[in-house]
Amino acid sequence: MSGVRAIATAAVIVCPKCAAQLAFCRSPIPRIDSCGFESYSLECKECGTLLAGIIDPNGEKLLVSELEG
Repeated sequence: MSGVRAIATAAVIVCPKCAAQLAFCRSPIPRIDSCGFESYSLECKECGTLLAGIIDPNGEKLLVSELEG
C-alpha cells in the first residue's frame, strides 16, 4: 500500500492564557530541538498568545507553555 498515509487525529489543547480550546495535530516530519524533543510553535486564535510546546516522551502528549516576549 505505498503512497497511503494515515490521517492524524487532532488533539485538543487549552491556551494557558485565555483557556480557548485549540486543535493540534502532530507533524509527520517533526522538528527536533537542541535537547532532542519534538517541538512545536503555536498561536492562540482567540487571544493571539504565542505558545511553545514539546511532546512528552513518556505520555506522548503536547506540553504547552506561553512564550514571554
